Amino acid sequence: MSLGLLISGEWLGFIIALLAVIIVAPPIQDRLNQRFPWLKPRFLKIFLAVIILFVALGITGGNLVRFTNVAVCKSPVDGQCEKHEIAFLEETQTITVSAKLRKGKTANQVKATLDYWPEPDQESEVFSNVYDVPKGKREVALQLDQVDLQPGIYRVTLTPEGIGNQKPLSEEQIFSVWTDPKDVSKRNEGDIEDAGLNNSVSSIKICEGSSDAEDPCAEDLSELSTEIKTLAFTAKLPSIANVQFRGDSEITYILRYLGKTKDDKIPPIQVFRETNDLDRKVGTFTLGITPSKKKFRPGEYELITSLEARSSRPIRKLFRLK
Repeated sequence: MSLGLLISGEWLGFIIALLAVIIVAPPIQDRLNQRFPWLKPRFLKIFLAVIILFVALGITGGNLVRFTNVAVCKSPVDGQCEKHEIAFLEETQTITVSAKLRKGKTANQVKATLDYWPEPDQESEVFSNVYDVPKGKREVALQLDQVDLQPGIYRVTLTPEGIGNQKPLSEEQIFSVWTDPKDVSKRNEGDIEDAGLNNSVSSIKICEGSSDAEDPCAEDLSELSTEIKTLAFTAKLPSIANVQFRGDSEITYILRYLGKTKDDKIPPIQVFRETNDLDRKVGTFTLGITPSKKKFRPGEYELITSLEARSSRPIRKLFRLK
């Protein structure tokens, strides 16, 4: 927290927060106990440090403008989202983001940005717009039009603007996009549980499968031959040592054909969808498929992979067979 205040330029708040750190820092405990004998009890040091941190926040918070209760939904009620929806259906064109301005603060404008991750470490901004906020308005509902959502993970960020010398604090929400209405419903309505702490596939590799269908892919290919006998997909699974996961763990693979070239504007054609039980202790899960005819159909494909847990986030990979 002290470092955050320093980076944001809140020098007074930084100095006060640093005092709280000094009180509980082990290297100076002996010297502190000698000078202030009444402060020897550890619980008293912690209590005092917490009070000092609250003072630091109180001093700096008066210069911050922020939003609270940020939620994303498809159909707001009375200008506000009743709850934050964590899942949307692909190709949704319009979403609403609602929020409330921190009490006592106003902003003339708010900037909304939408970032997209089809895969980990592949973030890109897909939407950005600045909206006017009516004077004295504390609740905002921003309509993001023509967003054309694709399967994957999204983050919406709200940043106050037009606030003079005060400092903006951005607020964000994350949601995911799926290909099937049933997937959207069961996640938003909680029809499936969270089977642990890390509920998303870490990464996916695509390769030519071996004679042993369970052999994981050693490399990740974006282009393969239609002549291959087996097309293999290896998912790297999250795992935490000594953590028990609740519920059964399952993984779903969805393969869709997108057309002969990237310029084809045909609706995606689902080639297959398969859900399998998995053992997280193994660390990976590999699925191999063979062509339904003599060889695979040439063209552009997408693979969507996710764990069957409410907060799981899908990974979308594009590849080509030629």
